[in-house]
Amino acid sequence: MNTSVVIIGAGLSGLLTAYRLQELGFDVKVLEARDRIGGRIHTLQSGNTKVEMGATWFNDSHFHLLDVVEEFKVPYFEQFMTGTSYFQTFSNVPPQEIAVPNDSPSYRFKNGTIDLLNSIAAKLKPNTIFLNEEVNEVNVSENSAEVKTVTRTLNTDIVITTLPPAALIDQITFTPHLPNELVSLAEQTHTWMQDSIKVALTYKKPFWRTQGMSGTIFSNVGPLTEFYDQSNLENESFALVGFASGSCARFTKEQRIEKIEAQLKLVFGDDSLSYESYHETAWYQEEFTKSHRQADNLFPHQNGGHALYQEPLFDNKLFISGAETSKQHSGYMEGAIFAAESVVAKLKGLHITQS
Repeated sequence: MNTSVVIIGAGLSGLLTAYRLQELGFDVKVLEARDRIGGRIHTLQSGNTKVEMGATWFNDSHFHLLDVVEEFKVPYFEQFMTGTSYFQTFSNVPPQEIAVPNDSPSYRFKNGTIDLLNSIAAKLKPNTIFLNEEVNEVNVSENSAEVKTVTRTLNTDIVITTLPPAALIDQITFTPHLPNELVSLAEQTHTWMQDSIKVALTYKKPFWRTQGMSGTIFSNVGPLTEFYDQSNLENESFALVGFASGSCARFTKEQRIEKIEAQLKLVFGDDSLSYESYHETAWYQEEFTKSHRQADNLFPHQNGGHALYQEPLFDNKLFISGAETSKQHSGYMEGAIFAAESVVAKLKGLHITQS
């Protein structure tokens, strides 16, 4: 009989793990609390424009990701950075024109980051992924494990969680309890993007390009701290997308828009106000990303890839995985893939030993 595995979370790490294990002959099910796959990868369709409200960019140092992109034949292209960029140092100083060196280009997926997820999901057997299934209990016994959601209970040999550790301990009750040392570590492990507000504005025409600008802003002043061109490869749809500072959380959405408009007008002029649509995703409000157990004032990637996350629990019945547990590029798409490949290697070794 095939070894059964339940994977919690249908983000990049969860789906790639599912595909790899499926190919090795495991019986795999993936439970996802959201009504979509992707987790912190979230490509939004706005009219005819795709904008990235989550993970977006990768580069040549992300070689595990590049290998997977090649394997699944997912098209990508270089981030547009041609023309004048701007840097805001202080609020009382006009934005400075800067040239951004292009010696280490970033890339984006031609059909949106979700294309990578869809390409992997398409290779999974029917009835592998279950959406709207928030896991609230994992009970491990001597011979098996039980995973409970509001609507179903799955019995399985092995459980793999790909949730950010802080979200994991916040959302799921374990029997037996997780080791205190692991719970304490999870509270002190930074969830990448939990503090972020991603902002996207779509435009009918790329006014910045016609004016010789790259659309790039770096700012110490805010509210936008980084902003980039996110037009598509075919130059048929146009957008500017980036991050608002975490301090914007104290404002209402309307107040944020007002402050963002003022900043864009200062940097780009009146043309920047003729946008077609405005979107924002405040990740600290995303219930399956944020955690009430996350300690305050953690620095980015704190405790990412910690050695404790590499050890299986409960006699190899529970594996802690996901982007934050990766020893390389913790929290990023590259980290999600490294974590997936790592947990698959462990299970493959276990499989060989037992057979």
